[in-house]
This record gives sequence, C-alpha cells and structure tokens, in this order.
Amino acid sequence: MISKFKSFISQHNLCNDQQQIMLALSGGVDSVVMTDLFCMSGFSCMVLHCNFGLRGDESEGDESFVRALAASYELPVFVKRFETEAYAEDKGISIQMAARELRYDWFSEMAARHDVEVIATAHNLNDSVETTLLNMSRGTGIRGLTGIPVRNGRYIRPLLYATRSEIMAYSRLHQLKYREDSSNSSTKYQRNKVRHDLIPMFEEINPAFIRTMGENIHRFEDAHTIYRERVAQVREKLFTDRGTHVEVDLHGLRALQPLGSWLYELFNEYGFSMDQCLNIEKILDSSSGKQFISPIYRLFKDRDKLLLFKSRDTAFERYYIDSPESNAALPFAMDIEVMDRDELKDFPEDPDIALIDLDMLSFPLMLRKWQHGDYFFPLGMDQMKKVSDFFIDNKVPVPVKKHTWILTSGKKIVWIMGLRIDNRFRITDATLRILKLHFYGQE
Repeated sequence: MISKFKSFISQHNLCNDQQQIMLALSGGVDSVVMTDLFCMSGFSCMVLHCNFGLRGDESEGDESFVRALAASYELPVFVKRFETEAYAEDKGISIQMAARELRYDWFSEMAARHDVEVIATAHNLNDSVETTLLNMSRGTGIRGLTGIPVRNGRYIRPLLYATRSEIMAYSRLHQLKYREDSSNSSTKYQRNKVRHDLIPMFEEINPAFIRTMGENIHRFEDAHTIYRERVAQVREKLFTDRGTHVEVDLHGLRALQPLGSWLYELFNEYGFSMDQCLNIEKILDSSSGKQFISPIYRLFKDRDKLLLFKSRDTAFERYYIDSPESNAALPFAMDIEVMDRDELKDFPEDPDIALIDLDMLSFPLMLRKWQHGDYFFPLGMDQMKKVSDFFIDNKVPVPVKKHTWILTSGKKIVWIMGLRIDNRFRITDATLRILKLHFYGQE
C-alpha cells in the first residue's frame, strides 16, 4: 500500500517531500489511512479538521479524536468550528452546500496563511466511481464520466488508486483506529443509495466492478482529453476575439455535426446552459436580432455571424416566459415542467424548486430584479409583507439581495426565486395543474 501510494503520487506529480502538505482529516477511515501513509512515507504534514457542529456529541468526539491522532503523529493540527446551519439559512443554501463552502473557504485561507501549495483530501476509487454513476443518473456529457480529478488546483487526491476495501484492509493490518460517521449508513442521501444499494448489485454481476469502473474512468479521461483538444481547435478556428466582443463564424458553425453537442461544448464556457445551447441551434437560420443571455455573456444573431458580448448590469432588465414551454432567453438555467396534481408525490424542500398552481398564472410571466416597494404574501401567510422586510427577517445578505430575481404574473409576485413563493399561488386541494420550476441560480 505504501509503495503504491508513493508511486501514485510520483506518477501524477502531486507533491514532493520538500513541500509542507495540509491533510484534510475528518477522522473517518479514509482520512486516517491517508494520514498514516503520508507520515510513513516521510512527508512533512499538518492537519486541518472542520467541526460543522451538525451531529452533536459525534462532532465533538470527532474533533477530540483528530486532535489526539495528530498529536500521536506529532503533527500540527488546526481546527475550525462552524455555525453551519446558521450559514446555510443566511445564504439560502442546503446544509451540504454550506459545509462544502465553509470547508473550502477555510482551507484556502489556511493555505494562504501558511504558504502551503498542496492540500490532500482522502477521496478513494469508490468515491470516484460513485461520482460517475451519480453524474450518469442525472445526465452528463463525457466530462461527467471522468469521476473525481486526481488534482484540482492545490487540491490533490492521493488515494484515488485505492478501493475502499483496500483502505479497510490497511487499517486492520496496522490496527488504525478511526471514527464512524452515522450519516454514512443513511440511504436518504443519493450517494449513499449508490454506495449501499446500486454498487452491490453491479458487484453481483462483476465482483471486480470497482476496479473495472476505475479502468473505464481512466479511458474516459483519455477520451475527454482528446475531445477537449479538438473542441479547442474548432473554437480557435470559428471564434475571433474583436476586443469588445467575440465573433463566431456562423457558416462554419452550421457545418458541425452533431450540431447540438458542438454548440454545448463551444458555448458552455461562456456560461450558457445545455438547454440554451440546444435552443441556439434554432436561431442559426432565423432573422438577425435574436439573443440569448447567460450570467456572464450575451449572444446575438447578426446576419452571418453570432456575436458574444460580456453581460452588462441586469438591474433594469426584464425577461419573459411566454408559455410553460418557453425559457430559452433567460439569463440563467431553469427547468420548467407542467404536472398534473395527482403526479405530485411530495413537496421538495429545495428552495430553488417552486411548485405553483398553473391555473392561477397569467402568461407571459415576467422575471426582474426586486425593487424597493415590492410586496408579496409569503407562503403560509395571509398578510402582505414588503420584500425588503422579508429579506431582513430572513437575514438575506446584501450581495444576495442584489442578485435576487422575482417572478411575477401580471402585477403580482409569484416567487422570490430561491427563497419563497407567494401564498396566493400555492398548491391547494383545488389545484389541477402544477407548474414546477427548478432555478439553478447564477454564479
């Protein structure tokens, strides 16, 4: 295991024994084994541990364990305690996303403070396979089949060569103690469903499924490298930087096949979603003046060219949804679906998903930024509330308020997007049809 560990690091040029390496140590078996391997291999390390305070005594036990473990290896240890739930509520994001943001923001801060170039996380081959399967279940291009990257900036994953069973065997052989996270056994999380339910079924067909998938992922990575280089060549040929804008050769674009996939690969880096890229195909032969807007760019049709301009301030802009089937010109990605009432099994907790009584709406719907003086009836309330007061009560940060979008029907607010729908448009026993909106927000 140690020999493979050193070989993997050398093969991918992840770090060297002259560098100080920060180890993300949760206390679980993966990070404990990673710590032992780094120390047994002679690297100079320090330990980082996040206490998210989400599991009560378990979180406190994890912190105590990590401090003791670091001391046993004589490693410096730095611990950060977070108010994760408060942060998630303040930002209007999920607990998982909040923990991720807090963790990586702190890691970056610590790396800068200690002038460290490398932070190691303990993702293993099983994690990479799970990521690939999750991406496939959600829909993905070839990029999503490449699993977890070995390196991403300063972050390295030196255990990606090892399966979870190999890591467990090493821990038993060396009698390494570690902490069990009780949430890892719960299948309410999608990754755990893949881990505990899906992968064992594949292993019944192929006992070496994880290794086989690891080889597949390696081939996907090679294919993606070739694919990416070809896309860059075509982009260089068809896209011309004019200083104030980028000009795209429409004739050359039309000749590409399959056109939908090419459009996504060429325009995705300008912030356009898959749906928008597919809709770009529809305007290639239309009259001039058609446009699409991403969070960072505007795309215009101009005779025999497409023109890309960096987006200006959108504070006074308006966008319209003419029907439930039309969302091509929005400045962000959003899925729209019409459902019958009996298709609804449960109400999603994700604030970026809104369920609205379709028959209460008057099209076209309008999207705009919020304005002082706006008011609505928050879900669950039958009294009017100013949007500005709603922001204050829910501790919405100023930067978030600035970028908040409002969906309106006529003069009525339907949804403060990503936060709360209006009570007047809620689903009731009388609802027959539902408009389901999934808002993916903006960077």
